[in-house]
Amino acid sequence: MRRPENTEFWVNDRLPVPTALGLSLEQLAFLGALLVVPNLFAHNSVVALSSNQFLDIASATLLACALGVLLQVLSRWGLGAGYYYPQQATPTVFAFMLLAGSQGGMALAYGMVFFAGLTQVLLSGVLVHLRNIFTVEVAGLAVMLTGIVTGKMGLEVLFNNESHPIEGETLIVAGVTLAVLVFCNIWVRARFQAFTTLAGLLAGTLIAIWLGMIPHTVWEEIRQTPWLRVPEVGSIGWEFDVSLIGLYALMGVSLSLVSLGTQTVAQRAVNAEWHIPDLRAYARGLKAEGVVHMVGSFINAMPQSASGGAVGLATSAGCTSRYLGYWVAGALVFMALCSKLIVLWFAVPAPVIAALMLYLAALLIMTGLRLIASRMLDNRRSMAVGLGLMIGVANQHIIWGLENSMPALASFMRVAGGVNGLLVALLLTFVFRLGATSRARRRFEVAATTADDLDGFIEAQGRLWGARRDAVLRVKQTVWEAFDLVAHSGHITSQPPWLEVQTRFDDYALRVRFIYEGTPLPEAGDAPPSAEDMLDDPLAAPRLSSYLLGQLARRVQIFQRDGRCHLDLYFDA
Repeated sequence: MRRPENTEFWVNDRLPVPTALGLSLEQLAFLGALLVVPNLFAHNSVVALSSNQFLDIASATLLACALGVLLQVLSRWGLGAGYYYPQQATPTVFAFMLLAGSQGGMALAYGMVFFAGLTQVLLSGVLVHLRNIFTVEVAGLAVMLTGIVTGKMGLEVLFNNESHPIEGETLIVAGVTLAVLVFCNIWVRARFQAFTTLAGLLAGTLIAIWLGMIPHTVWEEIRQTPWLRVPEVGSIGWEFDVSLIGLYALMGVSLSLVSLGTQTVAQRAVNAEWHIPDLRAYARGLKAEGVVHMVGSFINAMPQSASGGAVGLATSAGCTSRYLGYWVAGALVFMALCSKLIVLWFAVPAPVIAALMLYLAALLIMTGLRLIASRMLDNRRSMAVGLGLMIGVANQHIIWGLENSMPALASFMRVAGGVNGLLVALLLTFVFRLGATSRARRRFEVAATTADDLDGFIEAQGRLWGARRDAVLRVKQTVWEAFDLVAHSGHITSQPPWLEVQTRFDDYALRVRFIYEGTPLPEAGDAPPSAEDMLDDPLAAPRLSSYLLGQLARRVQIFQRDGRCHLDLYFDA
């Protein structure tokens, strides 16, 4: 693991108190602004809860979020990924919650959340066996779709407000906020970039106040709300209905896929050398999310999805420290007990929130694109990623087209939301793996083989496997060096001389094996031969070549089997 260049505070770095306060306030501003989700849910015509019940739901949601952050950064008892990533309220659960609420009331809607969490816990147990399906390019697609969904939400907040048509002041506030965010991200010194989002939120809100965009009713509601209020968690109740288990299991699957995309962002942010997903960390993080939902079911907290926006926010500020999680958890608990703060975040204008979402969406989309571009893709993988991206982007248009002819499929796609594209990519990745092999072999005649022949063979296999571009380039260079060494060092005795090259790939490592008839190469040793050895020892030159191969490959193994010599080169892929 190597520290990224733009990271000011790495995984285990403690934060100075002023910086920690500023960063936790930024995170609280983002996560608190999304309390608009339980607000919309509580005041929905199907639900129609009172203001006190809304405050109870909001407080319970904040407490569940605090629990989730602590579990992730502590990484104890098999729970938690070990790095910072919080959860946030999400409107994608509305369809599930409202359907259950219309059938059996809000007690049933919250009680069934337990089964969504149980689904996540069960999925975490099999996740480590899915490494051939959840590949790096699929992880990159998940990150891209997370960014696209975040950006679409921002555009909807900005332009899809029927009660308040778009006006010049709205565009001014959104433009100023976005301009401040971009300026601070690009031109401000690194140590001040930690407060980029806070500067954007503050600038946008002040402009909105100056333009008179915040209604007086908001200030009146803030004034009437008490500072301290102990929430009545679980006051709505808890019930369950067997017929709804499948529906909430689908919710658990949807939230799990969002979690995998978010954790990819978090893993990549903490390691500059990241190139493969750590599925065991994925499983621990997903299990922690499931436990949070199971607890949240009893305290009547809104279901939450892993917040790619919050992770992107922390990363853009140059902070991937786990200690940020402790500060944010404390701030969330404080906010859950301070009702005036909960209502205060409704004073943040919609254009400011929209600009923040667009800013974070741009960062996430480019992160996902870089992940996809880091792999060599053959036609199978290109089609899986391309079709998944297309369906994820055009999800709503597909739903409109299916509403009359296939209402059941349309309903499924509506509740699944933006993860439809990821589901398609995972399914196609599984299907396209049929007929693909992780092993290949080819015999080369020494006299008729050029570097281009070997390069073409290795590159074709790299595309089939989806290996990293830089890894395949290193493999091509090393393979030709090894081929040239064996072919022209007098170790081959067959007539005409030939070398068989075998490859094996398992998504994490690549092995290239040379097989020939003759005498084995000398062992490389722990150090290169000395200058005296090069003059006196006839085996010094081959030993030097073997040693150099060991520096290019992760491991070199030389042995004989069935009368033939083997040279194995191992690489990270």
